[in-house]
Amino acid sequence: MSSRLVSDHDAPSDGATGVTDQFLMDSMLGGDAAALRQLMDRYDRLVRYTVFHCARSRAKSDPQWVDSTASATWSGFVQSLRRRPDNQPQSVGKYLVRIARNTAISELRKTAAADRHASLETVDEAEQASSSADDPSVEIERIELIEALRGCFSDLGSEDRQLSAQLEAILDRRWREAAEALNTKESTLRSRWKNVLAALKRCVERKIGKSFAP
Repeated sequence: MSSRLVSDHDAPSDGATGVTDQFLMDSMLGGDAAALRQLMDRYDRLVRYTVFHCARSRAKSDPQWVDSTASATWSGFVQSLRRRPDNQPQSVGKYLVRIARNTAISELRKTAAADRHASLETVDEAEQASSSADDPSVEIERIELIEALRGCFSDLGSEDRQLSAQLEAILDRRWREAAEALNTKESTLRSRWKNVLAALKRCVERKIGKSFAP
């Protein structure tokens, strides 16, 4: 199995994360181990977050369980793609959330025989978490939005990024306190912050492909 890093100049790019997920899935199915590693770099945090969200009690009492369940999720992901190579998911993130949730519930049910009361309690918790978030896009969109905001804030000019030092005060509308700390006029700070919000709005909307209200 090949282990070359997927960085071909002719590889399709989505402009935001580099090589597309589709290209990485195709490369992985073609035997490129590095493609799977790149997908894991992009989505393993999301997988682990989903596992934790579905079974907080178990995850807190046994952190290694999160590791094993995340590993099982990725195994299930690879097996699913190999079974249906011509029917790949349009959104890798949403697909992994669904697999992670189902895997977590399945793993909890397996332990029910050993400790029926405690395990069923945790399974019930996981199923409630699952039913309260039937649409995996909710978690996906929240995480994507956070990542987009971080990226857009980093893209701001150095002077505008300096506002982050007083972000808490600005968000609390403590304008005078923030202005004094930044050694600027309050009116100037308000104007700059308005421009920053407008720039963030445009940048985030480009990244997530829909309207956004800072």
